[in-house]
Amino acid sequence: MTIALFVAAVLLSALFSGLETGLYCTSRLRIHLDAGAGVKAAVRVREMLRDMPTLLTVLLVSNNTANWAASLLAQVLLIQWGVSDPEAVGTLGVSVVLFLLAESLPKQAFRRARERLLYPTIPVLSVAHMLLRLPAWPLTQCAKRLSRAVGQQPRAGQAARGGREALFLTGMQEGFLTPFQERVARGVLGLRSRSAGDEARPIEVFARTRLGIPGIEAPAEGRDQRVLVLDPSGENIVGWVPMASLWLPGAGFRAASRRDIAPVLHVDGGLSLDRVYLRLDRVGTTFAVVRGEDSTQGVLDANHLRQRVMGTGQDIAN
Repeated sequence: MTIALFVAAVLLSALFSGLETGLYCTSRLRIHLDAGAGVKAAVRVREMLRDMPTLLTVLLVSNNTANWAASLLAQVLLIQWGVSDPEAVGTLGVSVVLFLLAESLPKQAFRRARERLLYPTIPVLSVAHMLLRLPAWPLTQCAKRLSRAVGQQPRAGQAARGGREALFLTGMQEGFLTPFQERVARGVLGLRSRSAGDEARPIEVFARTRLGIPGIEAPAEGRDQRVLVLDPSGENIVGWVPMASLWLPGAGFRAASRRDIAPVLHVDGGLSLDRVYLRLDRVGTTFAVVRGEDSTQGVLDANHLRQRVMGTGQDIAN
């Protein structure tokens, strides 16, 4: 019975050591893709990874508990066998066994096999996580406080954006993405590297008119074009209209009225392009007006940003 318990303790120690390596080595993108495909183990891994400090604390507590149990059981066996000085012999013998069988070998195995070993062993980790999450809470809080003392932790939004960026980069590096997905990933990463002020174009680039004043100011290439509407002074953009709605056959362009106008989004010049694009999508409008520090106005076009994301527009870096 004691021998069986000793073997079980060594196996559990090996398992938790391997799981720690497996969680670090397995691609986060692979876990997300498998979870999206309905792999239950991947779904559970993704849930636990959302609170990494707690997960690591559970792994460390589990591994150390298994090591302590193996050492204790080894000494009990040595006493039963009549070995003199069982503490010293047990400590030396268990250290060698644990180093080879419960540290080196499982870590190498999980590093090479990754999700092939990670997913089948997740039920054991789930049980340990359920049992030890609350008892390990004080240690988790201490670890979080120490990490904040050593270095400032990113805010939740920054951490989320950093995690998404890591997924994109991993997918491109490991070949998980199709050519189209890789192009989109590069486009999104490119948008994150530039601000609204970097990309905003002058008002003069767009067709425009003034509120209450008939006529269209160049450039005007076709009736399907969108037109920026400025206030009567011509200093501020108040919205946009389709050019076709202002054209009267045989009479030319009429004046834009307020009931014609679709709203524009006003953003700060320091906002990243990906966040501008998301805001444009949420409010369902086409143009964002960018105000710089010197109160100058620039314009961002949602269609232009969409082309950048899809990789069909000008290179982000240019």
